Amino acid sequence: MLNLINTAYYGFGQFLPGLLSIFFFRSIRPAGIAAGLIAGDLFAIGMHLAQMNFLNINIGLIALLINFTVAYAISMYLKRKQKAQTAFEEPIAYNSIELEETYPKNSVIVD
Repeated sequence: MLNLINTAYYGFGQFLPGLLSIFFFRSIRPAGIAAGLIAGDLFAIGMHLAQMNFLNINIGLIALLINFTVAYAISMYLKRKQKAQTAFEEPIAYNSIELEETYPKNSVIVD
């Protein structure tokens, strides 16, 4: 029974980085949160089934660190990708010199 409780604790504990990032870190994207959650759960289950131990540190804590690292890395990758895509798009507004040539400041527009 204790084995089942520990496994559930490892899985439910992986929601903590997602919740913290929603409230405190707005730069973390939803895809990053999902990827971190999946990575943390897979790591925790894999370590539990393999019965591996890292310096007597709780597997759930190590999985939380992996979860947050993956979430942050994916979010920063997506942010750079979006920034690179928007750099090649045409500007929404023209610069002020082109606007002044088209519509001089002293002109009055009458309908």
